[in-house]
Amino acid sequence: MIINTPIIPDFKLESPEVVKVLDSIRYEIKKEGNEYLEFYWFAREYPRFYRYHIDNIKFRLRSISDLYELHKAEFVENNSSKDLKDCFELSASTIHSFQIYWDFEALLGALNAFLDLMARISGVAYEQQTPVSLNKISSKKELTGLVDIFRESKEKWINRLKDYRDCFVHYTPVDNRVYVTLIRQTDYWKMWCKIPVSPNIREVDGFEFSVDLDLLKYSIELYENLLALDREVATTIEELYKLGEFPKRINNLFYIGQRQRK
Repeated sequence: MIINTPIIPDFKLESPEVVKVLDSIRYEIKKEGNEYLEFYWFAREYPRFYRYHIDNIKFRLRSISDLYELHKAEFVENNSSKDLKDCFELSASTIHSFQIYWDFEALLGALNAFLDLMARISGVAYEQQTPVSLNKISSKKELTGLVDIFRESKEKWINRLKDYRDCFVHYTPVDNRVYVTLIRQTDYWKMWCKIPVSPNIREVDGFEFSVDLDLLKYSIELYENLLALDREVATTIEELYKLGEFPKRINNLFYIGQRQRK
């Protein structure tokens, strides 16, 4: 059996672009004296959290890919001696099948946390205190620059990501029993893990699916979009710094968004 599965990209060992730019800025800005001391700590600590989330995303993506390969091996082993000339679809549902979807939900959560941290780091490009979530900072109509990049990305791919995350976390998983499916093509088998075309239905009975929308393929697209956004934000921060427009806020950078239960 020839079984095709999406191939995850090679993960570079180097830091994300935003982290590298902030490292460069804080090393230079350290020479400016104690005025920038709080920003120095901010630019050191928050990129570490940023890297934590992107490493989590890589881990989940690799785990999903490994589980696809595990299913591929099991399909080959279980069907190598069978006559499949009249078979057009094969499915399996095991604990490993469920694990694919658990990892996918964890991936969505890590992506959401990563985006909010990117918004928080970018917030020091503005004189006023900004929200610590990407959704809320993007709703500030008076803000431009970095926030324009967020708005464009929201339209292109982030809103859909958040739809999946909200649906699976707050409403319903993709199904009450999940399957990994092989679908016969002309000269190979295609592996498919379904996710709904429109997650905003938010009810299993209303979900619709397309074989063109595969869980691993979509996860890879999310990761590639994330890297592109990281590069664009890093480039913009570097340009603003060279113009003397970053950071604009260098004090009261910590304890933002904290709350106390009464």
